[in-house]
Amino acid sequence: MIRSEKISRYRGRKVLMIAQRVLSFFVIPLLLGLCIGAVVCIYLYNKEAAKLNKFVYHEVTMEYAHPVTMSSFFTQIPKDAAMVTDLDSIDTSKVGSYPVKIRVGDKDYESVLNVVDLTAPTANPVPQEFYSGRVPDAASCVKDVYDLSGCRIEYDDPDFDFKTGGHRKVAVRLTDGYENTSVVEVPIYVKDDHTPPVIEGAKDFNLSYGKDITYRDGITVKDDFDPNPILTIDTSQVNEKTLGVYPVTYTATDECGNSSSVTINVTIVSIRSAGVTTEDDEESIKEAYKMADKILKNIISNKDTEVQKAMNIFYWVRHHIGPSRGTSDYRSWAKAAVKGFRTRRASCYGSWACCKALLDEAGIQNICVTRYPKRAYNGKTHYWCLVNLNGGWYHCDAYPWGVAKNFWFMMTDAEILYAGGGHIFKKDIYPDRSTKSVQKWVHPATGTIDANFPYKKR
Repeated sequence: MIRSEKISRYRGRKVLMIAQRVLSFFVIPLLLGLCIGAVVCIYLYNKEAAKLNKFVYHEVTMEYAHPVTMSSFFTQIPKDAAMVTDLDSIDTSKVGSYPVKIRVGDKDYESVLNVVDLTAPTANPVPQEFYSGRVPDAASCVKDVYDLSGCRIEYDDPDFDFKTGGHRKVAVRLTDGYENTSVVEVPIYVKDDHTPPVIEGAKDFNLSYGKDITYRDGITVKDDFDPNPILTIDTSQVNEKTLGVYPVTYTATDECGNSSSVTINVTIVSIRSAGVTTEDDEESIKEAYKMADKILKNIISNKDTEVQKAMNIFYWVRHHIGPSRGTSDYRSWAKAAVKGFRTRRASCYGSWACCKALLDEAGIQNICVTRYPKRAYNGKTHYWCLVNLNGGWYHCDAYPWGVAKNFWFMMTDAEILYAGGGHIFKKDIYPDRSTKSVQKWVHPATGTIDANFPYKKR
């Protein structure tokens, strides 16, 4: 028993020694070699990976609208490199950041593509011409504006002087959404206009009752800057169906708002009064008014009232133009007036024409009245005046009839009809006449006006 146990122990130790020797000479070196090999492999792998990392850009920045390729992400493209992200799917015309994945061998790399805008907007100048103080919008000063991100357009100097006239340049700044800016120099011409347009050709004229009125004939408007100033004509007070004198106002306005006005009188007259003249008669009109002006200087003064001036006019015609039927020049009132002033003789037509010339030149409204119907008085026509005095229209007639030694002045319809001489007329075509009698205050025999004449306050 004892010997068997010894033998067993001996054999156990021998096996153990053999195992130890095997482990020491074979297993441990093998395991050690494997560990070293693994470490070397890991080292070499990481070294290669680190080397590849140096070739890959982990963030790429590029200008918008530029093409992007795989080479944009490498300093040197490895043979086994490939794009995991489809670069064609990235819209490089839009600014932004886009994730990109790249594969080299069996390793994936993350990168970011930043599409940015580094280009300032571009544009071409549009020369401007405008009036002082009327600042054009800055955007209207440039054209062909180009920038993918859009831009705001404003004057570079917000306090630029746009009021001083002359040729200059103004800087317009363009700024896109990424604060890239550029400046465009725009030529400007500031028109410093404070002068209103000039209206030419506006003058008093006569028009036959029932004829069309052409207010613009002969009217021109000129302006130092605006080639086409606007002309408006106010005819609101004209009654074309009633004989009378009516104001017409011409107003011209330029682009800058400067305006001027001229008011003339349109006299609606009966055809029988020959009030309408032709261009050939312009010289006669000038001559008639010239002769009338010379006479007025001797018979009226600035101190006279309109009533007194009118009285002096009719008194002068009655006592200086002798009655003579059929002797007047019936082609026009102006010719009749000129002949009457020269010969000092006239029919009722010439007498009326002389009164008209004097009244017009004195600035007193008057229109011609003709007998109607003619057959009511032996088929003969008679002419006399309606004169606007003291706020009303009155009948005045310097031509004597029959045994009449004086003349008729400031009479109402009833008074002129009662006075005789056939003063009947078509009442509805004339302006309303005054019904207030002033006969006790007017004295045609002496050509005077009573000091107590009931003047109306203006």
